[in-house]
Amino acid sequence: MSANKELVTKISTADRSAIGPLLADNIEWIEWADGVPPTGAVMRGKAAYLRNYGEDELRTEITRLVEEDNVVVAEGIVRVAKKDGRSFVVRFCNIFEIEHGQLRRKSSFGALLKPPA
Repeated sequence: MSANKELVTKISTADRSAIGPLLADNIEWIEWADGVPPTGAVMRGKAAYLRNYGEDELRTEITRLVEEDNVVVAEGIVRVAKKDGRSFVVRFCNIFEIEHGQLRRKSSFGALLKPPA
């Protein structure tokens, strides 16, 4: 597996406490999701990226990784268990742009498979 694909896998599946060093300080993230607010909001900076993770438990399964130059596309499913007991499932396609071995930009596209219950 390439270094870029390994980085994407770590970011997608690591404990949130281990993600910080994998992110560029000036990271940008835009999320477009169907049924999973917020949508279309651009977040800038490492602190905003980490804050967005919240305290929910995320279990991510990557089903496909495709790479060209400094871009990796990941497809998969994420299962979210919220602290209030609700849960939901989202199918995602994320585009990761990597710069100097860190995540510089991420575009997330998601479709809700199982609504919050």
